[in-house]
Amino acid sequence: MRGNTIVAAALLAGTAELAAADGCNADNCLRAMRASHIPGRLESAKAFCATYTKATGTVAPTAVPSYAADGCKDNLNGPMALRISSACSCIAPGPSTTATPTAPTSAAPTTTPTSTATGHPCAKVSASWAEQRKTATAVPTVAALLAHECLKTVPLGKDEAIKLIDAIEPYLEWQSDAGYKKDPPESYFYPGFDIFGNLASVRSNVEAGKYAGEFDFQTDLYKQVWAPGQDGHYVFYPDLLTKAFRWRRAVPPIVSISEDGESLPVIKLQTDVIANPKTAQAITKINGIDAAKYIEDTVNAASFLQDVDSSYNTMFWSKSTAANGGVGNFVSGGRSALFYHGDTTKLTYANGTTVEIENKASIVGDMNAVVDGPSMYNKFCTPVPLRSDSASSAALPSAAIPGYPKPVIASSDGVVSGYYLNGTGLDDVAVIYLMSFEPRVPAEFQAVVSDFLREAKAAGKTKLVVDFQNNGGGYILLGYDFFRQLFPSVVQDGNSRWKESKSFAAMARLVSDAVKNVNPATETDENLVSLSQTWWNYRYDMNITNENFATFEDKFHPHVYKDTDYTNLMRWNLSDPLTTTNTTYGIGVEISGYGTRANLSQPFKAEDIILLYDGSCSSTCTLASEMLRLQGGVKSVAMGGRPKKGPIQGVGGIKGSQVLQFLNIFSFANFLSQQTNDTETKAELQRFTTLPMQRSAGSAVNVRDQILRDNVNDGVPAQYIAEEADCRLYWTAPMISDVTEVWKSAANAAFNGAKCAHGGIAGSKANRRSRVAPVLSARRSARLSDAVDKTPIAHSLNWEAQHLQMAIN
Repeated sequence: MRGNTIVAAALLAGTAELAAADGCNADNCLRAMRASHIPGRLESAKAFCATYTKATGTVAPTAVPSYAADGCKDNLNGPMALRISSACSCIAPGPSTTATPTAPTSAAPTTTPTSTATGHPCAKVSASWAEQRKTATAVPTVAALLAHECLKTVPLGKDEAIKLIDAIEPYLEWQSDAGYKKDPPESYFYPGFDIFGNLASVRSNVEAGKYAGEFDFQTDLYKQVWAPGQDGHYVFYPDLLTKAFRWRRAVPPIVSISEDGESLPVIKLQTDVIANPKTAQAITKINGIDAAKYIEDTVNAASFLQDVDSSYNTMFWSKSTAANGGVGNFVSGGRSALFYHGDTTKLTYANGTTVEIENKASIVGDMNAVVDGPSMYNKFCTPVPLRSDSASSAALPSAAIPGYPKPVIASSDGVVSGYYLNGTGLDDVAVIYLMSFEPRVPAEFQAVVSDFLREAKAAGKTKLVVDFQNNGGGYILLGYDFFRQLFPSVVQDGNSRWKESKSFAAMARLVSDAVKNVNPATETDENLVSLSQTWWNYRYDMNITNENFATFEDKFHPHVYKDTDYTNLMRWNLSDPLTTTNTTYGIGVEISGYGTRANLSQPFKAEDIILLYDGSCSSTCTLASEMLRLQGGVKSVAMGGRPKKGPIQGVGGIKGSQVLQFLNIFSFANFLSQQTNDTETKAELQRFTTLPMQRSAGSAVNVRDQILRDNVNDGVPAQYIAEEADCRLYWTAPMISDVTEVWKSAANAAFNGAKCAHGGIAGSKANRRSRVAPVLSARRSARLSDAVDKTPIAHSLNWEAQHLQMAIN
């Protein structure tokens, strides 16, 4: 679903000016061009946009109408070109196709052809792609071997590679835990690595001519600088590795199941288990290596999760993975998918049978005019503008989730849904499944949660399973609200801090000074309101005693850990209506426990709630989980893990509390550099360029650490704190066909004294008989969710930067 994989939010023209946006931003630029109250304005804007978005997507500044020039100036949402392109994609959307590349600003690398054009691997790929597109509706594919041979012929753009590395470095300075990645605590599973040292090493290798071609360079860049991070907010997807092909194994999905729920799990094909669980053979080896070790080695090479057992789980099919549109990363997907899987995959079964299957490459790029390595470079490694996606909204998905029972209630997008269990000891158990915290309409999400909790209590349900499986995050404040709906009187911690890089510190000083006389509740200047509502304003946010920061130094005086300057710890101010209820700057809901929702009743006791995980709980999911576990006192169950006895973690994803795309940082730096005359500050902020976004399919950094209450003094980020689940369970064959079997197993372990594969839930009672109180009225009370306006609200890039955080698969 959206958010699990970053796609570049804007693709840039060869002039290094942003030229197109993904979707549209609801800002003053759009309002100026869409102004229907001005006769002829919309027609004029449509005519202008038709010219502006043709060919390269650029136009001379003199051709921009005055109303667009005034309304679309550079601001926090980006430069003028980005804002105009975004607005045009809303009022005059064009086809979602790739534009014809403009001529590169410098000559592409060339090599001496070693074969005829038609015999070249890239020419063969291009021909196959063209032929398949004539009839096929699926994504064209070729043998992985052929695609790999093509990539290996792409020549290295040496000068361009060095420029790219140099352009990336300023963004990496924002990665909040770089010092901890270099020197992690001894208890952390993964070895340390030096981000900046490795980046410098790759640069030296380029200068020394150690890479045979662009493919080897980009592979090593990714391998050395990003793959070891095991961080769902820290990513850079180089263009050649991601824009042309996607590697996949042409095998059915695999599952990891225990034969009896107690023995260590084995690996089987999902299709075999569905057909006949008793005869399905275990896979013992993959490519001649012990199957479990092969899977573990694969995820250890690169994963978006920080826990090895959680990463192991991502390789397998499960109901929750399927609900999110996945099949398991063994087939396709995940961070390790950027590495070549080899020509074939060989599976060896327990009965000695061996099957070898040819691996495939999905052709995701436009192969038109590709005939050899240099033309591949021109096509995929040259910064060119692409058409933005049409701004028309896709149809809302059905609330029914494939493979799940009919819900008692669900949001219109299916992101949150509620169910009741039945069976011995289970008739009083309710289940709330949160696919993510990123609904189309935050107000509906909140209302559905509220409706379900109220209706479950009315139906006599006394126990609650909270299903966080495969929850990649979403809107930060919805995580806070969910916690406060369950524990309305418990004030959450939510401690966080920023790394104070030189550019961050410069922005903080500029912003705090710029808004010193601004009252955001009455200010009419959109930019000043936005600036006042950012982290760089010392008056924004609260300290850890839930009071305002009194001075700039109170918030931004450096606190040093790992030889790195950090801000003071801070928390969200959830009493600020511009952050919460306001639909322009805020999330659009009043957070439970505040204002009109201050007097809610706690629906379930802590001991009557169980959290269900598969390890893939990331971003906002981790924030909500820490509150529920550490402050609410709720116990947890974690599924799966490597075939090794012992505890596993439930919250295995990125525990950072803020992610920014490179584009966000560039937009902030670009705008603020124009608000100062200080040459040193201006030079620092102008180090950020658009080149990294031009040369990647996604780029982001974790900019804010979450600090748990036990680490306020030592400063260790939550990312490096292992938190084992109270109970570990294995998946079994029935769970592959029926998700309620997963819920029942978690509920039985939590409430009915059922045995865990490791650990256990204190207070869980064997042979408990559920007593369901009679429903007081057969007539259902009015639902809050029925009255909510379900029309999605378009927001700006700046808004998403502040409110949305998702793990990037």
